[in-house]
Amino acid sequence: MKRNQDRQAGCLAGRLVWLAIAVNVGGLRAAADGRAASPADRPPRPNVVLFLSDDHGQGFAGCYGNRVVRTPNLDALARQGMRWTRMFAASPTCTPSRSTIFTGLYPARHGAMGNHTDCRPGVKSLPTYLKALGYRVVLADKGDVRPPGVFDFEYLPAALPKVPGRVRKYRGEGLNTRDVDRLLAGHAHQRAGEPLCLVLGDNCPHVVWETNTTYDPAALPIPPNMVDTPKTRTALANYYQDISTMDRHLGEVLASLKRHGFEQNTLVIYASDQGPEWPHCKWTLYDTGLLVPLVARWPGRIAPGSVCDAIASLVDLTPTLVDVAGGKVPEDLDGRSFQAVLLGRQGTFRDQVFATHTGDGEMNRFPQRCVRDRRYKYILNLHPERTWTTHFTLVPGIPDSHKEVWDTWVEKAKTDPAAARLVDLIEHHPAEELYDTQADPYELRNIARDPQAKPVLEKMQADLKRWMAAQQDPGAGRGARD
Repeated sequence: MKRNQDRQAGCLAGRLVWLAIAVNVGGLRAAADGRAASPADRPPRPNVVLFLSDDHGQGFAGCYGNRVVRTPNLDALARQGMRWTRMFAASPTCTPSRSTIFTGLYPARHGAMGNHTDCRPGVKSLPTYLKALGYRVVLADKGDVRPPGVFDFEYLPAALPKVPGRVRKYRGEGLNTRDVDRLLAGHAHQRAGEPLCLVLGDNCPHVVWETNTTYDPAALPIPPNMVDTPKTRTALANYYQDISTMDRHLGEVLASLKRHGFEQNTLVIYASDQGPEWPHCKWTLYDTGLLVPLVARWPGRIAPGSVCDAIASLVDLTPTLVDVAGGKVPEDLDGRSFQAVLLGRQGTFRDQVFATHTGDGEMNRFPQRCVRDRRYKYILNLHPERTWTTHFTLVPGIPDSHKEVWDTWVEKAKTDPAAARLVDLIEHHPAEELYDTQADPYELRNIARDPQAKPVLEKMQADLKRWMAAQQDPGAGRGARD
């Protein structure tokens, strides 16, 4: 029932209420006087704050229906703005995904197809576009994009100090919001006439998660893509704890924005780069790896409490921010601006989105390509002969995480048929997979060989082949350089 209500609200929730808002009051007065709006009549360009968490799946937030995880600040932001239900990452891997976010290009075009790889020289990115429009563009804490010549941010090293005794393999401690507060205070006093674009990269809730102090592991619902063991429950509680820490950081940033006068004329966007580092999630093209939360607040522009079910991709973020800043979106980008959707002027956006996964060193070497529409997902596995592995299945020695958890799944699979089936699905993949995401949201039943699905399969095969060719994807023809 809740989902149906959300759909009915859709992206048009604000159309009837907000269409009459005078966004540019001076411009309306000028029109009424029969004269053109002057620069003095125009409202100041909005500030932009993009808060990017790390590996936060859409299903792990209160405002997205999770009744256990505690995300009061994100939930409040959703009440104040718009919550997107069909926003997808372009890659389930940090560097390719973030490079796409900041360039408006899919990985084959910006060049950073593998994790921790460089974009091609000459590629333009968000700071290049917004600086040309007079913006100060700052990146705080985690970036995970390179080289600096492509991503010419002003960098704020806002990282929390390491906590003695806490294992934080593969990540930093998280965003130091006191450093962010000082930057906002200084900008408000010294550069008040200069619009600000502030990108905040929080390490939470990337593995290794902090130790749970809040949740009862025994009470947590276990998603269908996880094997229920005591270690799983301990690890999941740790993941929830890290999400709550991230939410606290978000709340501190929102309080700073209000304290320093940035609350009203500021577009705030919360999003994550991809889903969580669990099997069948990050490093894969299932919705658990690609479907991300995105919540946007823009007082007087975005209708409070609105819900958008238009399908879109994080490749569309940079074009949207260029558009919001008053610039012309470059025509050669893969992404498009969804500002009109944010403002309730249109309720649909894309018919389908695409995503790629390539690899990361000697792990996560299972390259995939996919196309996703509102209902169906088609995945092409470029090396189906390989057994799927990741850091999570291979790395030992991390308490209550990684291989220590995975080994309990493998052990349970020896005597539990349901666990055995899930482990086999995680490790072994055919060349092609097709899923009805409405009937099977965790994508556990491949219908690629179902005769009734053949028309859908053939259409999506053709769509993906055409897109890969247009992208000059080196995986085309399964000659993947992964």
